[in-house]
Amino acid sequence: MIRKNVLAGKTYLNRIILFMAFGLLPAAMASQDVSSINLKEIPQKKVRKFIISGAFDKMRDFSLIHSSWKKDAIESDFRVIEKTFNLKVGHTIVWNTYRHANSIEMWDNRSVKLGLLISKSTNTVTYRNNDFFPEIDTGQVYFLRLRLLKGLLNLPVAFEIIKINQEEEIIEFSYLEKNKSKGKQTIHILDGGNGVTNIVHKTYFRSGSLLRDDLYPFFHKRFIKEFHRNMNRKIRKGLSV
Repeated sequence: MIRKNVLAGKTYLNRIILFMAFGLLPAAMASQDVSSINLKEIPQKKVRKFIISGAFDKMRDFSLIHSSWKKDAIESDFRVIEKTFNLKVGHTIVWNTYRHANSIEMWDNRSVKLGLLISKSTNTVTYRNNDFFPEIDTGQVYFLRLRLLKGLLNLPVAFEIIKINQEEEIIEFSYLEKNKSKGKQTIHILDGGNGVTNIVHKTYFRSGSLLRDDLYPFFHKRFIKEFHRNMNRKIRKGLSV
């Protein structure tokens, strides 16, 4: 009788183990799938290669992604590009448009195409063909494709939004550690008076190549000009509604 009870106990224990293995494993796999990257959903070949080379597609915890700009970084150690754009629109409207724009609205135009958006805070992925895009927020990581020389050269780039200062009206983002260029960019919305808003775009950059750093300003100025022109169109469109 004791032998039968022992065997029955073992059988019951085995069933519990099997239930845990086949019942809980799919749930664990599902949680991993939420944070994994489906490369087939990314249309840009260069972006896919960049993600693979950085092993981003192998990550299950996106908080492990780090920006290249550190708290103890010294601004004078970097090259600087500063460009100011002026709009005859109140600065509150301009700031709200920049602050609450989503990734497709901000970083998707003729020369720049969004490949993927990662949110470190929620450990989730948003692809460019998704129906919904969140507004910009700190901890978001963007993977983009830059189109140079009318498409003769395409480069991948990735950066993280590291600061949004509501009071000073500043948006700050940094290239990732695994990007070829290191540094940060700041967008500062300033009241210029008389209904004019000044948008100051400041870039701190450097890389391990003098040639790349010498060429960087030429292409970068074109990109930020198109970027702010795109945002200007969005602002004008909002005013006309």
